Amino acid sequence: MKYALFLKWWLLFTIICISSVFIYYTGFFQEVWIKDSSYLSYATLVLFFISSLFCGVHTFCFCKNKSPDLQYYERLEEIGWFVSELCLTLGMMGTIIGFIMMLSGFETIDMSNPQTIQNLLAQLGKSMATALYTTIVGLVCGSLLKLQVFNVSLELQKLGVNSEN
Repeated sequence: MKYALFLKWWLLFTIICISSVFIYYTGFFQEVWIKDSSYLSYATLVLFFISSLFCGVHTFCFCKNKSPDLQYYERLEEIGWFVSELCLTLGMMGTIIGFIMMLSGFETIDMSNPQTIQNLLAQLGKSMATALYTTIVGLVCGSLLKLQVFNVSLELQKLGVNSEN
């Protein structure tokens, strides 16, 4: 089937979109928006969706061409692997930023004043939420993007082996 590769991408992307709508209605995106002080989670999500659409457009073009330029699509594959790693890296950066925010609260604490301790605990909770939300968003987005790129990678390898024979 000529468009089998694109249909695999389309199925995965549709599942991602339906899951995103479900997650939106559970309030997860609003929770992340409120709790993630670094906003790296949303930067990662935007990067993920743009990259997913980029992958889909180029997968469609790949399927449409009768004799695609394999080197061009291999370069695009490398960009896909890079962006998936970038999503993971942004998640880890958010983790570090959250921990730094968490530990910076100890600078101004006055142990004799209960109000400063309460403020510190509130800041610790928000900073820890930043660390954990950016981690989970980065891991999920990076993994889902890797699935999309891996799908294309397998097809490129199959065509590369067939063209060498």
